[in-house]
Amino acid sequence: MTTSLRNQTLKIGKAENTIVSFQEEDAQCPVCKSDKYLTPNLKLLVSPCFHKMCESCIDRLYSAGPAPCPICQQVLRKNQFMSQIFEDLAVEKEVRIRKRVARVFNKRAEDFPSLRAYNDYLEMVEDITFNLMNEVDVAETEARIAAYEQENKDSIAANQAKSANEQRYRLYQDELEKKEKETKREEYIKQLEDERKLKEMEKSEIIAELATSNKSAQTVLQKRQATALKRSSALRQQQNSDSPSSRYSMPTWITTAMDTDTYMKEVEAKDFDPLSLQYEYVSEYTLRENYHDPYTEYLNNNKQARAGGYAPKFAHQRALTSAFTGLLCLPID
Repeated sequence: MTTSLRNQTLKIGKAENTIVSFQEEDAQCPVCKSDKYLTPNLKLLVSPCFHKMCESCIDRLYSAGPAPCPICQQVLRKNQFMSQIFEDLAVEKEVRIRKRVARVFNKRAEDFPSLRAYNDYLEMVEDITFNLMNEVDVAETEARIAAYEQENKDSIAANQAKSANEQRYRLYQDELEKKEKETKREEYIKQLEDERKLKEMEKSEIIAELATSNKSAQTVLQKRQATALKRSSALRQQQNSDSPSSRYSMPTWITTAMDTDTYMKEVEAKDFDPLSLQYEYVSEYTLRENYHDPYTEYLNNNKQARAGGYAPKFAHQRALTSAFTGLLCLPID
């Protein structure tokens, strides 16, 4: 088994070396034809039209201002060139186009009245992305994006602010978890050190008491064990009382957002009416102690139901509430 693992490791190493050498040989500037073999420090950047150029060619062509791309003649600027992240330029192009489209078409499922409308919106976004990736009706697609951005600039800005706030909250949560883990680690180390010191002190006290007392060793040990148990419980209670609440340690911009979201959810739940009617809950009825109900008679002597706190009267009350709800509503015109 050791030999097979060694052979697999050698194969993986050879594959990695092949990939690296392929990347170095393929790294060549299409303008000046410089490559990694003659220029080891060669660094290629990608333009918005997704053509590679080296840094020296970019400085030479675009330091004076905008100029056309030597390959496709698209007007470019120096600050538009970016480092290549993916090896395949097709993947690089798709990722950048999707990021650009997502900045404009950033609506969510809750912004639509139905799932069908949301799916139609996603299909429209995919059509726009496909046209930009494959250069199909580019001018018409760009005009469509510009018109949509102009018509929905308020909702786009609101969703961008919401996404930024969510990102800040995620980063804050990560930082909070990191600090909490570090704090727990320090507390655990301190607890171990305190327990070590406490054991040494108890050991010294036991030795001193055995040397000076006429009591039996068993009596002294039992007394010391009870004392040690009280000390450990008191120390544990102190540690629990010293731990601060995570709610009050949050910054104000998070707690304010949480309070606003909770208030809006309560308002929406209160005003929600699926049939556009004003429901009225009638409470002028009397709930009896016992009903002749064969479906709930077995619950009277059911130990599991009684242990869980359930009683037949809960079912009867729910049935009466459902029966009387909406009786005073006005008919639909």
